[in-house]
Amino acid sequence: MERTPAACAMNWSIQLDKAIRSNNTRKRTEAIKETGARLEWWSKEPELSMAEYDMFGLIPGEDKLFANAILLRLADTFVSGDKHTKLCVVKMFLSELKHRKTKSSNRNNKGFFSKHNIPNHLELLRRLKLCFNSGDEEVRAMSLVLFGCWSDFSKDNAEIRYLVFSCIVSCRVLEVKASLFAAGCFCEFSDDFACVFLEMLVKVVSSSDMPFSGRLAGVRAFAKLGRSSALSSRAYKEGTNLILGSADDDIVTTMLISLSIIASRSALLISRQVDLLLTFLSEDKSWSLRATSLRCLNIVLSRSRFRFSPPTKLMTAMFNTLNEELQPVMQHDAIHILYEILMSKVLSINNSEINECFTKILTIVETVMQSPSISNRLFAIHFLANISVKFTGKIDMTYDGNDKTLATQAISFLVDRITLLTNSVLNRNQPYLETEQEIQSLFRTIKLLLHKCPNLGEFALTKLHLFVKCLLHNDNGTIGSKLAVCVSKVVNLCLKNTVKYGSSSSEIRNVARLMIEDVCGCGYFNHYVHVIYHLLLLKKTEECNTDHAYVIENEIFALEKAKKLMEVKDYWSAYKAGKTACVHGAWFTAAFIFGELLTVVRSDSCHQWLTSLTLFAYSEMKIVYCSSPKERSTLLNWLVGNRSSSLPIIGVLGEISKTTDNEIENLDVIRKILQVSKEMLSANDVTSSGRHYFQIQFLALRANVIEIAVHVFNEISKGQISHLQHGASLVQPLTQLSTRLMKLAHGFSLFFQFENVVLQSDLHAMLINDLVGRLWCIDRETSKELLLLLKTCIGQPKSCFGQLSKTQRLENTYEVTSIIKICRIAVERVVDIQNAAKRMHENDGEIQAQIVNDGLELQLDVLKKWLNVSFMMPTYFFSLRPCVSCQLFAMNRDSQNGAKISVLPGHQLHLDLCLQLNDVLPESRARITKLYCILQCKISYRQPSQSQDGKSQTKIKIHDWADDTVLELSDKLIKHVNKCEKDDDGQITESVVCFRPNEKGQGFSTCMLNVSMFPLGSYEIKWRAGCLDIDGCYWSLNSLSSGPVFTVQKPC
Repeated sequence: MERTPAACAMNWSIQLDKAIRSNNTRKRTEAIKETGARLEWWSKEPELSMAEYDMFGLIPGEDKLFANAILLRLADTFVSGDKHTKLCVVKMFLSELKHRKTKSSNRNNKGFFSKHNIPNHLELLRRLKLCFNSGDEEVRAMSLVLFGCWSDFSKDNAEIRYLVFSCIVSCRVLEVKASLFAAGCFCEFSDDFACVFLEMLVKVVSSSDMPFSGRLAGVRAFAKLGRSSALSSRAYKEGTNLILGSADDDIVTTMLISLSIIASRSALLISRQVDLLLTFLSEDKSWSLRATSLRCLNIVLSRSRFRFSPPTKLMTAMFNTLNEELQPVMQHDAIHILYEILMSKVLSINNSEINECFTKILTIVETVMQSPSISNRLFAIHFLANISVKFTGKIDMTYDGNDKTLATQAISFLVDRITLLTNSVLNRNQPYLETEQEIQSLFRTIKLLLHKCPNLGEFALTKLHLFVKCLLHNDNGTIGSKLAVCVSKVVNLCLKNTVKYGSSSSEIRNVARLMIEDVCGCGYFNHYVHVIYHLLLLKKTEECNTDHAYVIENEIFALEKAKKLMEVKDYWSAYKAGKTACVHGAWFTAAFIFGELLTVVRSDSCHQWLTSLTLFAYSEMKIVYCSSPKERSTLLNWLVGNRSSSLPIIGVLGEISKTTDNEIENLDVIRKILQVSKEMLSANDVTSSGRHYFQIQFLALRANVIEIAVHVFNEISKGQISHLQHGASLVQPLTQLSTRLMKLAHGFSLFFQFENVVLQSDLHAMLINDLVGRLWCIDRETSKELLLLLKTCIGQPKSCFGQLSKTQRLENTYEVTSIIKICRIAVERVVDIQNAAKRMHENDGEIQAQIVNDGLELQLDVLKKWLNVSFMMPTYFFSLRPCVSCQLFAMNRDSQNGAKISVLPGHQLHLDLCLQLNDVLPESRARITKLYCILQCKISYRQPSQSQDGKSQTKIKIHDWADDTVLELSDKLIKHVNKCEKDDDGQITESVVCFRPNEKGQGFSTCMLNVSMFPLGSYEIKWRAGCLDIDGCYWSLNSLSSGPVFTVQKPC
């Protein structure tokens, strides 16, 4: 359990005291900087709960005591130190203030700088005031800056307010600037202070006696005003008058920025500020004023917290401005402003005006693409893509061969730009790295357009095919291979879209075939490119029932190129090719590559990882081979003929690697291989964070599914060779196996609501409901047939499959569409069997036997068809970053003994809890708003005597996703978060706890468990956790640690 700032405060105070007493200046400086970073962390922490006090052994108020001690030491350091030390202290507090203001989520959290957290704040101000009175100009200025940093408690001190006001009219420029800073900080908390400050600011800026730098600082201070609507209007009016009365461009440009910041906070001032800024865009104004006007317009439109409809004249002005030759900075602001305008006005633009507007946009983007600034060029690409998508969504964009639609024009422009940049690289006219970055961005933009407009796949591939042909004639081996990989991703997306939408699928595949032939026939491209292109059409061809010979031929070619990759020792490219093969379901190629890499890898962990991949690829290869041995024998012969290193590795497994004619034996062998692969990863998973958690669970899931398939084959085989009575008796075991499969699916998602029912009819209804929930969004007709079946056969009038989870809203990939076809056929045949059963007369044994046999044949046929669907690995499988997980720490609420949790018989168990997230990226952690945890204990959770050590709660444990307890707790937690009704069960003791996470992903809380009826002994507390993000989405968390163990024991 990580220690929080409050728990570290005493050590921090001692370390700071030791450092500032040192004679080493560098050591003192580093200590002050380190303290600043610690204070920034502390300022973001929520208020301490009693649970946090107890778990770290703190006395209430101890944290505030040491916080005050740290601040007093820093104040003393400032008072007694030299100017360098003073400056270090000031910089530290300025950094903390800036950090506090920029963290929008914690902007109202002042940490320990609020008055109630610093009871001796008057002593701090007294010491700082003494230093101010006795110091020179620089010391007085630094003291004023510190008053501003401590504005939350210094603003209410009358002496300090007078001191700040008096320094504003000082003749010393440094004091004036520092006092303006302090006054600006005070204005954020006090409107009455701000009113007086505004009057003084106008005098300072207008005064001819004030030095120019002081007047300029006063103009900047205007931006600090405007926390209330009335004050904003007054400040804006005074600022506008100062602009009109000033002839100095520096004053005017600075005031425009200040007024723009004020206007961005007020809905009443935005339009006025836009009109004012437009007057400074005219050609008679200086370039500095025009550039500032653009910058300010960007501030107003991007920072505004209110909805604002930009006027048409502003859009016209931006079009006219961007048609001129501009400096990169002005061009940057202008195109960002135009983007904000168009994105907000797209709904109000008439369809008749869209084509004209889009033509102007293309002209502007083409102009910006000539800019020397790479950031401007990249944003222009982003601009074009998003505007094209918005306009495309507003009007009908069905592609009918017309090359003049908006999206096709955008794609043409992007491909032409790629061609131009490629030629510039080949001619060595531009820097290579910048150009490559821009080309990558262009390809990403094309993919974005194809995601939004999938019917443009044929057009995009045709254009890219022309680009590839141009590349084939001009490339000399410099950039061609990288570009070919980018093109392959677009081709793959277009082929996926044909599976999703089915439009122009044959035309797209024909273009893809021609492109693959051209690329693979070119010797300039490296072997890795040839491998991924040979694999592109693998599954997209199979699903269309075309010639299998083409698929086999392509995989043979991929194997040949993979062999060459190994010969030239390009191992990293070979590994990437193996990943691609797994994702495309080319298991012969994957097994070959990973087996070959095993012979050259030296690291033990990498060897175990590749061994696991080889075993997994071999198991899937065996399934593919058994489904069509005649066609796949060519691939197997290739592996044998080339002495594939994967075959000896598999041979280590002994008998389980042998292929037989018995389908059940083959599946059982595959299950064992998957189990070995999982165990290899478990042996490699030496880190406590669970580096291979997802991979182990995934392999376990696959092995469990294959194991269930083995049992189903066994049961059906028994029924086919037995009498009618035995066949009918298979209903219960087959239903139980189906329920196991459903549990595996639920465990994989941990979102679907699972009800623990026991009646056979309810089991059937539950299975149908689950299938309807998974098919509803992708095959509505089959789902309706299932609902009708549910009503007629089982008597339930409607489905209750509930709300779909994220994982159940499936994408139409090759696997999904293939399984949907199987489901559709299965449902149709079940309806036929049902109709036959309705026509059956009583005691008609022959027809009954036929119906049972038809049912068994149907299940066998469905199972075989499902096994024939080639499995494809999810890309995430190769992500070895540890999964997001959490740990639960618990201790007795009323005891300081954290090593063992105990309770007296007949008493309730009161626990202090800490839920800690692990392996969460900072940006993801910032999105989490609440943590939830459910704890459950039953008498049946009693532990053996040797498990009574409370330290077992930190033991790393990988939970089985299909475990009933895991599913039950996850379901109850989801119901609690969704505020559903709770299931009352007097035999279960459980509690749901909510936590507010801190910056490190920790939450502290307490809970009460009623264990008063538990007999003497030790019991494990089972638990599950989840979280809510800022969008209100619930996410289940992996719990890598086992639950805490408590002991019911007699008093000593």
